[in-house]
Amino acid sequence: MKVFLTGATGFVGRNFLDWLVRHEPDAQIDCLVRDPQKAQAQWQTMPPNINKRINWIAGDLLEPDTYQSHLKQAERVVHAAALVSLRNGPEFYRMNTDATQNLLNALSSSDKLQRLVFVGSISAIDRPMDQLAVGPLTEESPPHPNTDYGKSKLMAEEWVIQSGLPYAILRPAYIYGPFPRTNSSMDRLIHHMAAGKSYTRFPFPGRASEVYAEDLAEMIWLATHHPNVENESFFVSNPAPVRVADAYAALAKAVGADFKPLALSDAELARYRSLWYRQQPDNLLLRILFEDFFACAPDKWYRLTGYRPTYGFEEGLAKTAHWYRQHGLL
Repeated sequence: MKVFLTGATGFVGRNFLDWLVRHEPDAQIDCLVRDPQKAQAQWQTMPPNINKRINWIAGDLLEPDTYQSHLKQAERVVHAAALVSLRNGPEFYRMNTDATQNLLNALSSSDKLQRLVFVGSISAIDRPMDQLAVGPLTEESPPHPNTDYGKSKLMAEEWVIQSGLPYAILRPAYIYGPFPRTNSSMDRLIHHMAAGKSYTRFPFPGRASEVYAEDLAEMIWLATHHPNVENESFFVSNPAPVRVADAYAALAKAVGADFKPLALSDAELARYRSLWYRQQPDNLLLRILFEDFFACAPDKWYRLTGYRPTYGFEEGLAKTAHWYRQHGLL
């Protein structure tokens, strides 16, 4: 079974690769990376039989000639590479949209492809900034991406859908777990919580959907071959969104932090929200902290696949904190 993976050294891709080599012994994996030596160094502690199943390919998504011959041999393709940030800039269209278009063009003449899985983002859909976000997003929600990151991911989705290739699009919400990017939102939050930063005590009422990285990896693999998901798009997460204040409390428990949340009434929270919204009307982070802005409903995925994530939020956070301790990061 030949698998082609982009983004193998990134957060999602590395978790997927780790899951795949542990659970699918028949998979032979071609990983497109810029620096094979650096990528292989991440896996130097893996058993030799596993290393033999991974083929590190030096290449660039923007240069199809560097990887097309390997891509055409793949039966299952997972496109997890992306430039990720809630920011703006032309680099997002280059790295997310143009790179995806190049990959699709290179795949167009393949006679072996069974399924392409595109790892999208909840940010491709988002909410209108002039409306209060109430309730979770669904696959019927109209897209209103608010950043160039989200817009570039939505454009990449559209290219995938128009390609004529067999695909599945997964839109994760908040992802956490091992192999985090340095200075990612979860990485900062874990260290801020351990250090007792004051903002972690604020009882933010917003709700966000989340998924543990290992569960997402299993869902990505399932999407490469499940008959019910071909040419479909999905939100993927745990069943119920988590209140931000509850997430802070669970994280404090996971890292062993002394945690004393502020006691504020609903009226006081509303006053804070009104004040901060006036000061920073376009701040997406505030919307996530105070509203259901990052909440989605994974019902369609559950209905068509029967798969539900293994790890609840508290258990996933405990495993994440354990990984940080194991690697001397906490």
